[in-house]
Amino acid sequence: MPFIAVADNPVCTISVMSFLSDGVQAMRLVDFADSDVIRSTIDEIRVGFVSYPLRRSLQATYIPGQGDFLVDGFSPAFIGHGETQGEAHLDWTNAVHAAFQELLHKRPFEMTDQDRRKWNVLSEQIDVTAYRNRMPISIRQFGRVSKARPYPQEITWEDGSKDKIQLNMVGSPDFVTYKPGQPLEALVERDPLTFQMLRIVHVERRRRPSRLPADQEQAILETIGSASQLEEVSWD
Repeated sequence: MPFIAVADNPVCTISVMSFLSDGVQAMRLVDFADSDVIRSTIDEIRVGFVSYPLRRSLQATYIPGQGDFLVDGFSPAFIGHGETQGEAHLDWTNAVHAAFQELLHKRPFEMTDQDRRKWNVLSEQIDVTAYRNRMPISIRQFGRVSKARPYPQEITWEDGSKDKIQLNMVGSPDFVTYKPGQPLEALVERDPLTFQMLRIVHVERRRRPSRLPADQEQAILETIGSASQLEEVSWD
């Protein structure tokens, strides 16, 4: 289950000023005694295999009864809700995760005013450069087993590059049965900086590639055509 690494502290008094600093009205605290509030520290945001490094540790506050989960620097743009601290915490995590992934690849001119406000909050608290540098690149590659003694030890990819393989790097259990020369298609995770292979998420057998008969190739080429067959037109 996606969760955030936290270190729960004993229940303590919540400061009205900490809420005011995030733009949350002090009136939200009127119905709650100091002992009702649960505070914790967040050092990292993690959703499955995705990790968002924070620029600093942040104070989180859960208000039972009201069900709000607030984090310094993120509220009021991002507030989790739930009947328990765990549910509210998860709701907050998912909201941050969804917004970050939606806005990460948008260019400034593609963002609305609301998008920009959210991205300013996210980028001020999350180290975006560190995230990009540690997040693996997933690519689909074709190749063949080039060494197997007795288990697959090396893959040669279609571009001629090679990778040494250990069985614990491969997510498909039947890969251990692949023989030398076996063509394959794999979903590979690589380091974004060095392009070194980190693991093979999934791999499947493929047939050996073969060329079509000459007449079929010619028929396909004639169907596709070429630039020489295009009509000349004006810019008007």
